[in-house]
Amino acid sequence: MLISRSDRSKKAIWFWTIDRWIFTSFLVLCSFGAFFIMASGTKIAAKLNFNTHFFTLRHFLFLLSGFLIALFLSNLNHKKIKILSIFGLIISFIFMLFTFTDGISAKGAQRWVIFFGQSIQPSEFIKPFFIIVNAWLLHLWKNNENFKGWLWSMLVIIPIIFLLLVQPDIGMTLLITLTWGFQLFLTGIPLIILLIVIFLIPLILLFSYLNYEHVFYRINRFLEGNTFQTEQATKAFENGSLIGKGIGEGFFKNILPDAHTDFIFAVIAEEFGIILCCGILLLYGIIIFRSILIVFSENNLFIILSVCGLSFVFGIQSIIHISSNLALIPTKGMTLPFLSYGGSSTLSSAIIIGMILSLTRKQIDLEPYHQKFN
Repeated sequence: MLISRSDRSKKAIWFWTIDRWIFTSFLVLCSFGAFFIMASGTKIAAKLNFNTHFFTLRHFLFLLSGFLIALFLSNLNHKKIKILSIFGLIISFIFMLFTFTDGISAKGAQRWVIFFGQSIQPSEFIKPFFIIVNAWLLHLWKNNENFKGWLWSMLVIIPIIFLLLVQPDIGMTLLITLTWGFQLFLTGIPLIILLIVIFLIPLILLFSYLNYEHVFYRINRFLEGNTFQTEQATKAFENGSLIGKGIGEGFFKNILPDAHTDFIFAVIAEEFGIILCCGILLLYGIIIFRSILIVFSENNLFIILSVCGLSFVFGIQSIIHISSNLALIPTKGMTLPFLSYGGSSTLSSAIIIGMILSLTRKQIDLEPYHQKFN
């Protein structure tokens, strides 16, 4: 159904004020995610002794839920986004605490809790809510220097980083720390604070290398050039070549551990080819660069910090996943937004998109229309 520009219904106003490039890219990625899991998930499910359509049905449900969440958030104003983020951050933090008492342990980490029969990863939801709250604190600081927003920002992130390191989740720790530092940089913080933030990154890496066996093992194996997972992933790219082996014809998904999550990009490359992978990269690029392009003309620091932070974390997560699949960095269990199987990751990414759509909506003057119809 076509929507006229003269239509002043809520649906029409929403459609003409959101960024349709971002929204369309989001829809295409969700469609790809459903299709790729349907095409390759059946054999992976059989390998793990699950029902043939286990991953397909669940991922479709996650994507549908994510779409509805993004749709809901894109209709909220800035004030409601702020309030929702405060409550979301508090609830996510409480659930992170529960991971240490009632959490599920897997692969040496305790990151998940059971909620209504479904395992969730609270740290995934920390990302978007923290970015909004942090942007708000820094915005208040710049508007009123008596309010120590940068100090409150540090007081918020320190317990989050502490819990992430204890779990441990090194990838998420680096992701959130990098995003926090990026927002501080955009705010124009004093040089000494920026240097402290920059120093934190190698410090976290060194701490993780010396204290966590799996980090020590992965980094050493990567430096030695002897990593089974990345070797199989790169072979999948070589085997797929430009146009791929065909739907369901991939071989390396049967060998790669967590092929439907951590190595989904390699699985896609083998079955559908490098050309389609380039198309996927383009979709991620559209979301990121459109978001940044829109805020170039924005004067509201809160919106600038929020949108840049959200697009930054979305982009860095995608880069980390793709880079580890291409053996450019050590393997890291980080999902590819909307394409990798995973409820928490999919819903978290949908929250990010919904918030970006809300914060980048065009502002239009509706007063003439109110006067006309009233």
